[in-house]
Amino acid sequence: MNEEVTFTSEAAHAYEENTRISLPSYDSLFSMVQSYFRAHLGENEASLLVAGAGGGNELAAWGPSNPPWTFTGVDPSEDMLKTAEEKTRQLDIENRVRLLQGTVDDVALQNPPFDAASCILVLHFIQDEQEKQNLLTSIRCRLKPEAPFVLVSANGDPDSAELHNRLNVWESFWLDAGHEAEHLDEMITKLKKHVSFRTDAQIEQLLTEAGFTNSSKFYSTGIMAGWMCHAT
Repeated sequence: MNEEVTFTSEAAHAYEENTRISLPSYDSLFSMVQSYFRAHLGENEASLLVAGAGGGNELAAWGPSNPPWTFTGVDPSEDMLKTAEEKTRQLDIENRVRLLQGTVDDVALQNPPFDAASCILVLHFIQDEQEKQNLLTSIRCRLKPEAPFVLVSANGDPDSAELHNRLNVWESFWLDAGHEAEHLDEMITKLKKHVSFRTDAQIEQLLTEAGFTNSSKFYSTGIMAGWMCHAT
């Protein structure tokens, strides 16, 4: 990944706060993903790969209530990973978590491969289409056949009135959350610069070409959407 968004400690704290405003059902999303994984993994021991684990929200949501699961989390941001590490200590799950600074390519291929994986709110920070493809393919290469995978990313056609209308609602929600209009204008500028929107068809094609099958859109809120699928 040549172009990546990294976070300072201050930005890491703001990211978590702001994400919950951007996705009003943020915590419910993690509960839905947990249920999906449980349906396929049962109560067995399982290893999970978390792409974009900085901040530690996946670890905090799934670690305490699933003692048989172990986690390998990877993120390019050192400060975000420090936040994740602190959460694992507070929740007393650090013995089941391995955190790596870097990208999925830096995660060694293991035998047996991972039992499940997630990539939540990461893909849209990658601008180049081939780099998006490379990330998803790298995740697939580290999974067992039929392993469940969840992807959540910015969703929509940037040139469509439909996305424009959703962005208007998104802006209004931020204003109701107490953000001033001038700060929101700056945020919208950064959003358009750093976030890469893709349509349903484009995301599903990326998943198929990376080696995933049976993709199903299970989640949509604001400007984000999520897909569940399986490794081939």
